[in-house]
Amino acid sequence: MSQVKYNRLSSADSGLEGDSSFAIDFRSPFSYKSVYTYSKSAAPYIGEERDYKPSLLTKICSWTVIFISYFILFITFPVSGWFAIKFVQQFERIVVFRLGRLQPPRGPGIVLVVPVVDIWKRVDLRVRAFNVPPQQLLTTDGTALNIGATVYFRITDAILSVASIQDLNHSVRILGQTVMMNLLCSRTKNEIENDKQYICTYMQEEMNAATQSWGVEVSRVELSETTVLFEPPDQHFNKVTGLLGQLAQQLGGGGAALPSLLQPKLIPPGEDTKPPTSTTFEALPPLSPEELMDSVRQIIDVQLVRDVGAIYLFKITGEKGGVYFLDLKIGLGEVGRGAPPYCEPDIVLTTTLHDLQSMLHGQLKPYAAYMSGRLKVDGDLRTAMLLEEVVKRLKAAKERNSPEEWVQLGAVVGHIPEK
Repeated sequence: MSQVKYNRLSSADSGLEGDSSFAIDFRSPFSYKSVYTYSKSAAPYIGEERDYKPSLLTKICSWTVIFISYFILFITFPVSGWFAIKFVQQFERIVVFRLGRLQPPRGPGIVLVVPVVDIWKRVDLRVRAFNVPPQQLLTTDGTALNIGATVYFRITDAILSVASIQDLNHSVRILGQTVMMNLLCSRTKNEIENDKQYICTYMQEEMNAATQSWGVEVSRVELSETTVLFEPPDQHFNKVTGLLGQLAQQLGGGGAALPSLLQPKLIPPGEDTKPPTSTTFEALPPLSPEELMDSVRQIIDVQLVRDVGAIYLFKITGEKGGVYFLDLKIGLGEVGRGAPPYCEPDIVLTTTLHDLQSMLHGQLKPYAAYMSGRLKVDGDLRTAMLLEEVVKRLKAAKERNSPEEWVQLGAVVGHIPEK
């Protein structure tokens, strides 16, 4: 059996025997020399700090100003102590900028801040919370919801929270509102109600991904109770979501005609075919705002005032525009020109005369007009949607009366103009 001889590996690089700096010493793992340097100290909080090297004149001026400030602080100590000594609580830190340059955080305990030279800010590290105001959003299945959230967060890095962002509280609030809207608008009503815990966790992770560079940690997110503002007009096509569902609501305010477009009907051969009945609405004859409001006046009663309980102010834009009010809150109700004489309106609706006529005529749903931008609502959206009660009353009054009797009432809501 042949014998194998093993030799110890040399500790010196054979190609660089003259340069001892490249030698490798195997006697200790801590003696290895690397081209990289390792340090436990944190990187500068501001990127410019790494590359900025003040000139000699700048250093001399800075130290001169600091020395003079300390000297004045020393000779006036009994008085200057009230301005220079700060008491920092256990849950607080003080961030100091000395002549514009960032200093390490100070506290807790007694902290000395030199007046004039130091600019300081106190940072609270405790958990704080804020409420995302209830937002009105439209889900993918066409349901309008009113939902808010409560976000709990705390500052983990005092220096980053001061040096990296201008207004921390406002920025975190806007971020929470944006993340919540983007997350909920891509889901259906049932998904929001059934998966609230998952949505809160995902929302927390999305916010932490953005606030990590701000020195902020979001610790908890809670969604508020969901309020349904508007249900889809037709529940037969809940599977048609997203853009098609919203388009179906705006085209005539309903969705019954959409499935017929997606499901073609096969006609047996030899069967007599008839032209399909047109589902489009008849063109509305032009009406003046006074004629439109006169027709609304005829259907106002005590029951309608009880069902609605609000005062509307219509701002009609366009050539025949004007301001009109509909009082369905006080007494027996009233309709008139201008602002309501007794009190401020609850809802202000801004639209064109044609769109207002279409809404009162039933050809355009008020919520569809609001979502498409044809109706501007100033006030509570749910109260504004109670305008549907007026539309129902107008439709019922038209069905009860013959055309001749309807003309005698004063107006026809756009169907039969006065003669």
